Amino acid sequence: MNIDIQSHEESDRDAFRHTSTEAKRRRVLIVDDEPDLIRTVGLRLMNAGYDVLGAPDGIVATALAINESPDVILMDIGLPAGDGHAVTKRLNNNIRTMGIPVIYLTARTGRQDVEMAIENRAFAYLVKPCDPAELLEMVSQAVERPKRAYD
Repeated sequence: MNIDIQSHEESDRDAFRHTSTEAKRRRVLIVDDEPDLIRTVGLRLMNAGYDVLGAPDGIVATALAINESPDVILMDIGLPAGDGHAVTKRLNNNIRTMGIPVIYLTARTGRQDVEMAIENRAFAYLVKPCDPAELLEMVSQAVERPKRAYD
């Protein structure tokens, strides 16, 4: 298992990346400004057989989503450099990322945030701290379903 912290020139921010040396595995992008959460959730996902990318803000998240084409994105709302709703909307409007399912993973429980997530076509909305088994099940469902069609 190899875990690297990388810096992206465009944003000069750190990004967490784990890539398997095995055959193509499903990739999950975790977007959260808490490095410990990225590492904890990332390790749980790696142990379940996923490759993991991590982004601490909206700029790095957008770049990684466009350049790495993850199979699913776990998105926090309260982020520097673009909140999770704005990032999700931007990804939904980009031809390269519009089919990637987004699972919100946030501490926010307000009705307005849930409604915005629905408006942004979120696959699921999970509240931190969430049950690890539920998180793994949602990720599994998101990566196994067919790419969503757009009108």
